[in-house]
Amino acid sequence: PKSKSCSKNSGSVAVFRYLWEMHPSAQQYPPVGSRWQDRDRRAKRTVQVVRIDPAKRRVRIHCLETDVLSWAKPERFNGKSGGYQPLPGAKRR
Repeated sequence: PKSKSCSKNSGSVAVFRYLWEMHPSAQQYPPVGSRWQDRDRRAKRTVQVVRIDPAKRRVRIHCLETDVLSWAKPERFNGKSGGYQPLPGAKRR
């Protein structure tokens, strides 16, 4: 039979799981090889994810128009203004 302490802990485990998933470090990284379009209307920029650096929480990107490598925060790959959106027609893993 289950003890009362076990059922009490299940509620706190759910709260912990929710808070952990909302923590910025739980942010999903874009797949390596995926292509994204910059949402900034001032520049036409398409980038491809080259590698992920989880220790520094950065994504290495390659600009296809200028052939320049740079770093981006994973939070920018959200499809919202000020970030990157998946390239239409491109496969995402």
